[in-house]
Amino acid sequence: MTRILCAATIVTTVTSLLVSQPVKADPAIDFFGDVGYQVQHDAATTNTFRAASLDIFATQTEGKFTFVGELIVEAFGSNDFTIDADRLEVSYKPRPWLRLRIGRIRTAFGFYGDAYQNGKFFFIPISWPSVYEGDGVDGIVPSHSIGAHVDVVRELGGQNGKVSIDAEVLNGRGATTSDVTAYTDNNSKAVNIRLRYLGQDVLEGLTIGANVYVDDLPVNGSVSPLRTVAMHELIVAGHVAYVARHVHVVSEAMMFRHREHVTRADYETYAGFVEAAYEVEDVTPYARFQYTRYDDPDPYFLASGIAAVNEHLLSVGAKYAASASVAVKLEGQADVVRHSTGVAVQAAFAF
Repeated sequence: MTRILCAATIVTTVTSLLVSQPVKADPAIDFFGDVGYQVQHDAATTNTFRAASLDIFATQTEGKFTFVGELIVEAFGSNDFTIDADRLEVSYKPRPWLRLRIGRIRTAFGFYGDAYQNGKFFFIPISWPSVYEGDGVDGIVPSHSIGAHVDVVRELGGQNGKVSIDAEVLNGRGATTSDVTAYTDNNSKAVNIRLRYLGQDVLEGLTIGANVYVDDLPVNGSVSPLRTVAMHELIVAGHVAYVARHVHVVSEAMMFRHREHVTRADYETYAGFVEAAYEVEDVTPYARFQYTRYDDPDPYFLASGIAAVNEHLLSVGAKYAASASVAVKLEGQADVVRHSTGVAVQAAFAF
């Protein structure tokens, strides 16, 4: 009888182990959004209230797997609200130093590219740097992609920090910067590599990195007369950031080269920005300078609705942490090249 009971216990234990499911963390759903008011003066003076965006961010962790879904409802460059699946990814982390991701992801580009959520609550300035997102148009950086990602982190030992490398194979860009190739691609995959040093101990918060991104841009036959021929794209970029304690300093610089397949004509664009802020209790004063120079009007950017006009934009403002979920920002801007000035106020929330 004892043997029968022992055998039954063993069978029950083994069966429970075989059919048991991994422990699931409760799914997390967060909401981010912002509303504001802006006055802009260039050739004419305009003013407008803006209910810009609502970001719904959902995550779920199950063992070594993490699932991310992010929907953005926004009026982006028009008075119509649209729904955009900003992120839809599955990641797998078999080792503490190794992670794999696949789906619609944030491209591992620069510092801003994947350091922040879309919620303006997390930014210190009112908005993204213009290279990532302009006024009603996607920026010149390929910040969203569909494909596969792997990142590896190696500790340097002691308090020497660590080195990380991100490698991605992606669908690449579509006919314009806003054309994210979520379902079909031109079969020529983009490759993106990012190498970084991450500080520890006294250098905690320091990030130094560089990117190389290559792609083939397809023909755009639908935009007349700005008919973009197929092009090869090369982006070389670097970034330095120190975000720790009360200090926030981020700088990025990048070079874009587009070469037409047939004529071999080159179009080069140089861009970058630097921003600095210092937190004093609930108030964080900040300043950001953005620079863009087009050596020639780039047909690809023109077809994307991006004016080939150089930019020297200075923004100065302050962010006030009104509560744990609400931030209020006041910002002034001036561009000496485009002869424009502006003032904006924003209330951004997270809950």
